[in-house]
Amino acid sequence: MKRERYTKKDFDWVKWDAADFERIAADNIRRKKESYAALRAIPASERTFENTIYALEASDNQIADETNRIGLLKEVSSDPKVRTAAAKALESLQKKLVEIEFDPRMYAVIKEYAKKREKLQGAEKLLFRDMKRGYERMGFALPKEKFAKLKANIKMLGKLSLEFERNLNEYNDHILVTEAELDGLPQSYRANLAKVGEKYKVTLAYPDVFPYLAGAHTEERRRELLEKFVRRGGLKNVAILKKMFRLRAENARLLGYQTHADFQTELRMAKSAKNVRHFVNDLERRTKKRAALDLAMLKADKRCRTNNSKAVLGAHDIAYLFKQIRKEKFDIDSDVVKEYFPFEHVKQATLDTYQKLLGIVFKRRSDVKFWNSDVQLYDIYDASGDYLSSFILDLYPREGKYGHACAFELTYGRQNGNEYQAPLAAMLANFPKPNAKNPSLMSHGEVDTFFHEFGHIMHFTLTTARYKAQAGFSVAMDFVEAPSQMFENWVWNAEILTKLSKHYKTSRPMPKDLIKRIIDGRLFGEAWGVRSQLVLTELDLIIHTKGTKDPVALYAQLDKKLMGIAPPKRQLWIAGFGHIAHGYDAGYYSYLWSKVYADDMFTRFAKEGILNPKTGREYRRWILEKGSSMEEMDLVRGFLGREPNNKAFIKSIGA
Repeated sequence: MKRERYTKKDFDWVKWDAADFERIAADNIRRKKESYAALRAIPASERTFENTIYALEASDNQIADETNRIGLLKEVSSDPKVRTAAAKALESLQKKLVEIEFDPRMYAVIKEYAKKREKLQGAEKLLFRDMKRGYERMGFALPKEKFAKLKANIKMLGKLSLEFERNLNEYNDHILVTEAELDGLPQSYRANLAKVGEKYKVTLAYPDVFPYLAGAHTEERRRELLEKFVRRGGLKNVAILKKMFRLRAENARLLGYQTHADFQTELRMAKSAKNVRHFVNDLERRTKKRAALDLAMLKADKRCRTNNSKAVLGAHDIAYLFKQIRKEKFDIDSDVVKEYFPFEHVKQATLDTYQKLLGIVFKRRSDVKFWNSDVQLYDIYDASGDYLSSFILDLYPREGKYGHACAFELTYGRQNGNEYQAPLAAMLANFPKPNAKNPSLMSHGEVDTFFHEFGHIMHFTLTTARYKAQAGFSVAMDFVEAPSQMFENWVWNAEILTKLSKHYKTSRPMPKDLIKRIIDGRLFGEAWGVRSQLVLTELDLIIHTKGTKDPVALYAQLDKKLMGIAPPKRQLWIAGFGHIAHGYDAGYYSYLWSKVYADDMFTRFAKEGILNPKTGREYRRWILEKGSSMEEMDLVRGFLGREPNNKAFIKSIGA
């Protein structure tokens, strides 16, 4: 089915300002009301899947596109006025759309169609099932008073989520360090730090924080930086989260669910909070012994390294000691490894790998000016020459920009009459920016991040699903990470590491013996890393099942219980835990859950060839193109040709 390539005019939205946001919001509200009125006007006897279910699903297409664009500008615009106006417009629009969508008359439309008992199959059957269930989960079977309460709560949750995000994005703090206190860090790191007088400014942005915690020899500055980092968002965000937790629990009870976790998991592969609890308990049991050995190793190393038998291991020591021990145990100096990963080469080699594997071609465009001159646009073509979709790369940090790495949806693929709407997505990241003096050397972990996030871009832009609701990464929350996690395996493969590496001075690929040591060290600290994720998984699960009056204290308790060390005393970790505020509530387990399927899917590539184009095409056909037009478990079965299992996952964590 033909897809129209985006023209230069299609990107006029990058120039939107406050006046545009207000106009677009008003248009969306009007459009929503008109489409709903038209749907309600159809006589019950004339209802069909096309004029009711498909029409209702498609009525949000333009609204979603424009809302996504405003949402992106809120996160990336270099103009604080635009960011503020976008946030305000989204908050207002969200309130008004909820008001329109919470209309019992639209549920009556669904029930009228259901009475016709049309025989549906495949994607159409799933779309109708999910739409009907979605309306039921919106509370239309509730008495009027309870329905009104649920509706008010959902509005408030939307407002609180935006406030949380705004507080986190605008939270600014830093430490100042001397030249001596940068000892242990490469020159490329220093080159990206601003100076305040004779000292260097280390901010709370990820590209500043994580390398410093892992590399700086000065313990006191590591401690100071971590203590500031775990207070991001501040007490304001703690208060916001407490309100959100209370509202979520109340909504679940109103709808007849025991807990918010049961409400959320109903739509996921896990199906229930009980199944998640079983999964988490099993992982905690499997990783306990290895994590205990790691903790003993870290404590002994701290005492030895400081020549102090009473030295106390702190949270600020973990990344640093793991790096030092890894360097000594596997003869891997992460700073030396970085020298082989200059950003521009890694980026191009990553794109080349995806192109070869999936049978696609990327073509860079220069005809569109974005919100920043560093932003790049690419078109995607099938190897046959057919245009498929486009994506945007915004990869360097800026003040006020979204602080994590993510794939941001802009236009979902879907059928529009006889044509197919080409998907459009943006990858946001905060890798150090290269310049004439600094080639922006990446850690192996950052290379991994690039591969992972770009996997999301591929999942979104290569979709062929007919319906927006089933396109791209619109899959079950506990499967959405699996396609990208599967691609992380490439950066642990000798052939791929050779292609990804190019010394920034000599242009030589990484030596084979260093590659071997990196791969040999893959399992080192892996169980500890899983254990760290389990802390946040438990935090999320307990809050959304049993509840807690003090989430700050709960985090400290879980960290101590599962990791064996206490976090900084004044920590407000949860205030910066963006996942729990929006999107991953009662779903943080998904990262580990989906990895089970990711590792299992990779077994085909491990057997058939890491760059086998036939296997890559099969992966594209079964996993990347179909979205949720089939049940996720059936997608995995289709690609593997068998029932999935957790053997590869258990092996991958050294358990």
